[in-house]
Amino acid sequence: MKILQVLTELGAGGAERVALDLSEELLKRGHQVALTVLKSPPKNRTIADRFLALRIVPEYLHMDRAAELYRLYLLRRSIRRAAPDICHSHLMHPNLCTRLAGIGLGIPLLNTIHISERRPGKGLLFAADRLTFPLCSACSAVSFASARFHERMLGLKRGTIKVIYNGVDPIVPPSGEWLRSLKEKWGLASCSRIIGSIGRLDPQKGFDFLLSLLPELSARVPAGEHWGIVIVGEGPEMDRLRALAAQAPENLTVVLPGFLEDAQRATYLFDLFVMPSRYEGYGLVLAEAMTTGVPVVVNPVDSLPELCRFYKNHASADFASPEHRSETAAVLAQAVFRPRGEPQVISRRGEMAERYIHLYESLLGAKH
Repeated sequence: MKILQVLTELGAGGAERVALDLSEELLKRGHQVALTVLKSPPKNRTIADRFLALRIVPEYLHMDRAAELYRLYLLRRSIRRAAPDICHSHLMHPNLCTRLAGIGLGIPLLNTIHISERRPGKGLLFAADRLTFPLCSACSAVSFASARFHERMLGLKRGTIKVIYNGVDPIVPPSGEWLRSLKEKWGLASCSRIIGSIGRLDPQKGFDFLLSLLPELSARVPAGEHWGIVIVGEGPEMDRLRALAAQAPENLTVVLPGFLEDAQRATYLFDLFVMPSRYEGYGLVLAEAMTTGVPVVVNPVDSLPELCRFYKNHASADFASPEHRSETAAVLAQAVFRPRGEPQVISRRGEMAERYIHLYESLLGAKH
């Protein structure tokens, strides 16, 4: 089979990483993969370069503003040029665009939902999604929570959207020397405990919730100890989060080191992994963290309780409520002393690919 994957952009986000992993697994199984990207090339070329290393050359359509949707003829031309057996789009904008651009082409279209979209002002987007939903051959989501959320928003029958978990292979432990050098580089050599997280610095990820807990958390650091808090990633919230970090009490060091390639390896530096998201479709970095056995604390929203349901080394805390800051800080202060436990792998990359291939084949069978 030849599969055309369609993405909004090629930044270092979860959906982009999943599409990359899926492409690699498809190539291993003898399938062909093409890639179309709605927007222009990204500044951070990590994902783009990994696609190129697989000899998958992205076609960028430079549709950088929503107002440029009238240029859907570019996407239609790209689909026709690729001549795929299956067109597989990821995220709401590519899903909508491929439905419209693919009208009359006779190519089965799979849409995948990667997020429980809760940002305000998305009513028109959901209305368009609802109106055009019959144009896709099938729709999948990366978690049951995300599938059920999207079905409710579109008024679909429960079970209409299929669920295929993102695939994550266990993180290979880095060397002790690498971890020590990273700790030194980040100025955490004197820290007895390190609380960490990884993700795009975007309001969705709730890192401001975590940093708002600094006074309460500081009060729970044992006398004579110094703790570190690390948030690895880049994004539009960087300046705001650094301003919050600058207010850290003396017994806490807060570091926002920016982008780190293969950042998931840094999870082995953490005594506690925290995911305070406002909403999530899946939680790829959480799934990766759990493969190390590290204790985790999550905001119990959308897919996060679903991912943690069989992971014994986890706790939940209400990061969003200011009146619960003391209780949330207490949960973190207790969890940071837990030892690493038994790792959990929810779905490996190969398992994910096999499930998508099975779905592709069913769509082709239905076509004939």
